[in-house]
Amino acid sequence: MIEKMKKIKEIFLKIKTFLPKSWLFWSMIFFIIGVIIIFLIASIVLFKQQLFRSTATVNQSDFIKYYRIIDGQSVSSEKVNLRPIAVMIENHVDSRPASGLDQASIIYESVVEGDITRFLAIFPGDFTAKKIGPVRSARPFFIELAKEWQPVYLHSGGSPEALSILKQADDLYNLDEISANGIYFWRNYQRVAPHNLYTSADLVNRAVSAKGIATTTDILAWQFKNDSPVDQPTDQDILVDLSTDDNYNPTFHYNQQTNDYTRYINGQVDKTTDGVFLKTKNLVLQYVRHRVIDDYGRLSVDLDSGGRADVYQDGVKIEGSWRKVDGRTYFYNQQNEEVKFNRGKIWIGLVF
Repeated sequence: MIEKMKKIKEIFLKIKTFLPKSWLFWSMIFFIIGVIIIFLIASIVLFKQQLFRSTATVNQSDFIKYYRIIDGQSVSSEKVNLRPIAVMIENHVDSRPASGLDQASIIYESVVEGDITRFLAIFPGDFTAKKIGPVRSARPFFIELAKEWQPVYLHSGGSPEALSILKQADDLYNLDEISANGIYFWRNYQRVAPHNLYTSADLVNRAVSAKGIATTTDILAWQFKNDSPVDQPTDQDILVDLSTDDNYNPTFHYNQQTNDYTRYINGQVDKTTDGVFLKTKNLVLQYVRHRVIDDYGRLSVDLDSGGRADVYQDGVKIEGSWRKVDGRTYFYNQQNEEVKFNRGKIWIGLVF
C-alpha cells in the first residue's frame, strides 16, 4: 500500500512538473495568435478608413461646381474664364428680328443716334450661334463697355472717334468687317443693306485660332446667387424708356413660374429669327448722362461718374446706384452692398 502511494506521488510530481511547462507553451501560442488577430483587425479597420476617405474625396469632387465669370452659370472647369465675344447688333425696325441674341450672356442696349437703339451683345466663349446680327458699327461708349470684358470685339466700321479708339485699344481684340477681317462675316442678300451683315460662332472661332488670340482671360466677376423669387411679385411689367420713339422702348414682363422677364416691343413678344423668345434673368436700368457731339447726332455718354440704377430680379425692384471702380462698373443697393445677380442673362438698358 505504501509502495503504491509512493508511485502515485511520483506520478503526481511528474504531472506537476509537466503542467507549468505545458501551460507556458500554450500561453505563448495563444498570445501570438491574439497579436495576429489584433493586427488583422487593425489592418481591416485602417483599410476601410482609407477606402472611405478616398471615396469621400471622389464624391466631393463630383459635387464641386464651377461658375462662368460673366454670368454665374454652372459650367465645367475649363469654361469658367473663357474670353467673351462682343458683337455690335442692330435694332433698327427694318433690321428685326435679330439673330443670336438669345445666346448672349449680357446685353447692353442704348440709343446711338436718331432715337434708334443698338445692342452690344456679350457672348460666352463657348457659344454656338450659327447666325449673329445684323452686325453694325461701333460707338465710343459701346467700346468702353466692351473693354470691361476684354473680349474679341466684332463690328462693321464705326464713328471716326470709335475707330480712333480701336486703333489704340489693347484690352480687346478688334475684328472690323471693313478690313481684311471681312472674311469672318457674310451678307444675306435676301435682305436690304445695311441690315444684312452677319457672323457666327464658327467664324469667330476661326478668327481666334488664325490670329492666335488667347481663349481665356482674367476679368473680375460680378457677384451671383441662386434664384430667390418672392411669393408676391411687386414689379411685373417694366417699361424701359430709352427713346422718344416707342418702337425702341421695350417692356419686360415678369414670369413668376420661370422667374425671368420676357421682352416685348409694341405689345408683341420680341423673338429672334429662330422664333426664340428674348428673356432675361436680370434687368438693369443704368441711368447715365449724355450730350450730342456733332450734327449727325452722335452721342457722348458718361460711363465714369456713377449714378442711379434700378435692378429687377425675382419679381422685385432693387433701387440703388452704379459706380465705376478700377475700370469696372458695379451695381449697389441702398445699403451700399454690391447687387448679386441671378445666374443667367443680364440685360442692361442705358437710360438718359
